[in-house]
Amino acid sequence: MVYEKAKFFWKVNDASKDIFCISFNDDMEYYTFIKQYYDDGYRQIIITSEIMIGLIEHFVLEKGLFVYNIEFIEDDQDLKDEIENLLSIISRDRAFLGKLIEKLNFLSEKSSIDIQRIYFKGRGNDGGAINFYLQSNGIIGIDKKNFSSISNEISNLIERCLF
Repeated sequence: MVYEKAKFFWKVNDASKDIFCISFNDDMEYYTFIKQYYDDGYRQIIITSEIMIGLIEHFVLEKGLFVYNIEFIEDDQDLKDEIENLLSIISRDRAFLGKLIEKLNFLSEKSSIDIQRIYFKGRGNDGGAINFYLQSNGIIGIDKKNFSSISNEISNLIERCLF
């Protein structure tokens, strides 16, 4: 899958904070890209596990998408297996989404295990395929056809969570 990539930033404009989703490609040196925007007054957005969980709820319940992979910052094979099993069950029956949310909240709040990356897929209203990922460092990768709509939707959701 070829993804269009972007990074979320915030910037204070006229006494308000605004969210920006700025595209970049793999030909750019990442730290030069970050420094350029930092020098222009932009600040990186880090997406907490709490926000990630909210995005899972939104895209699964509101948009009918599926989460097909969740990566954690810590490497724990038992946890990975448990989450993969839950995702498999949810792909057949969304009623089990609550179990996943409960587990992710527990990991975040009680065990300090944070989500690093989430992968989503599904079909849009037009029947076309949607595929994207979201990382805790504010980087997203979205299939080119859906880049604009999904990145705008994520921007709006992050803005509601942060401000």
